[in-house]
Amino acid sequence: MPVSVPFLTGSKQLSLDLAEPIVYLRGPPSNPATHVLRGEAVLVLSKSISASSIVVKIVGKSHMLWPEGIGARGTKMFHDKTIHEQNIILDSWEGHEDKSIPAGLHRWPFEFLLPNRLVETIEDDLAKTFYYVSVTVHRPGLSVPNLKCRRDILLLRTMSNFDNVLSSHHMPSSSINVDRRLDCCEAHVCVETAIVSSGTQFPISLTLTPYTKADVSLESFNVILTEQRIYRLPEYGARRAEMLDFKLKLSSITNVNDPGIRDIVKEVPFDQLKRALTTKNAHIPLPFAYRFVLKVPNCVDDLNHTTHFSEIDLKHFLKITIELSVPDQPERSIINLELPITILDCRLKEDYALLPTYEEALAGEPANDGDSTNSGFFACPCYLDYKKKRHRNREQWIKAHQLELIQQEQQSDTTNGSTSDGDSSHSPPPPPYREK
Repeated sequence: MPVSVPFLTGSKQLSLDLAEPIVYLRGPPSNPATHVLRGEAVLVLSKSISASSIVVKIVGKSHMLWPEGIGARGTKMFHDKTIHEQNIILDSWEGHEDKSIPAGLHRWPFEFLLPNRLVETIEDDLAKTFYYVSVTVHRPGLSVPNLKCRRDILLLRTMSNFDNVLSSHHMPSSSINVDRRLDCCEAHVCVETAIVSSGTQFPISLTLTPYTKADVSLESFNVILTEQRIYRLPEYGARRAEMLDFKLKLSSITNVNDPGIRDIVKEVPFDQLKRALTTKNAHIPLPFAYRFVLKVPNCVDDLNHTTHFSEIDLKHFLKITIELSVPDQPERSIINLELPITILDCRLKEDYALLPTYEEALAGEPANDGDSTNSGFFACPCYLDYKKKRHRNREQWIKAHQLELIQQEQQSDTTNGSTSDGDSSHSPPPPPYREK
């Protein structure tokens, strides 16, 4: 069956179809995993052309700005370099007299095997890493331009390491539990998950138990998220470091006191609990056991995700300060904690969220729900764009392959002389599933 091909310009002739323009790196770079990026190079010709080879490649690059200047004279303000490159020759006609590609639709499938040690996509204001796939149809002759096409891809790192989970006898816990003993009381802090996506909720439980009947009061409970940014450029011996603090906004507070003592311990008013996060004189009597659900800033607030790249080293810490007062003691008792946590890319709000912890399940409030109306996470512009592109790309990939299957079946029917409408073996495939 002849294929009708419209006349197309050079920019429309060559395209790249990717099964998924996103690669999900699992766990830290030391995890020995391999990931697949699958796609097809598509060439549509209205007339035959000469070609020597068709090459597809994946390229990763870093771009760093240095406003203070680098180099021998300090005049270089930015630096670009390639951090990864792979090439696949899809077809080659070198040494053949007939180098002509006939008119029609041509597809060349390809697969890249990507190691887990690759640097994930980073989009900081002063330093970035990005990846793209490009295909080139090389044409003989100096006056004949090559055909080129390029598509950007994302490399997102999730800390869910399914291989280790399957090989171990227990599920790894991402929570952090810290106990501190003072002269007046015992403190227990539970950070329910140390791995969280930016723009989602972050639960922290605080339990304070006095040793005696002395009037011990909680005066403040301060929580700060700190981002440490270190930029390095070994080629020039350049280094720059900075620290940024982010205040976590309050979402909700839940009483987690033991049910047996809730009738004895007086319920603390919400305004007084909220005052503990904003002032240093809340005067909340002990015992105290409450769960604070805080909101993590997002990319709109200039919060980056945690990285594993020595040249763009972004780390995060949770700084917790607890102040307690005891009558007849002029100085307050202070507990300072600095806990390392991992911030995931804001586009990982839904797809690779971790399971809830035991404390979270008991409270009945999921810390990272996929439904923004229930969990309260902020759907930032890049997350909405990511969801839209992923949905559109999946539909295009399925439709393209369904159309190809139908055309192949029609050509097969024409070749075999089969015109029977009742032949169920040549029925078209089912329509694509649509996301809700």
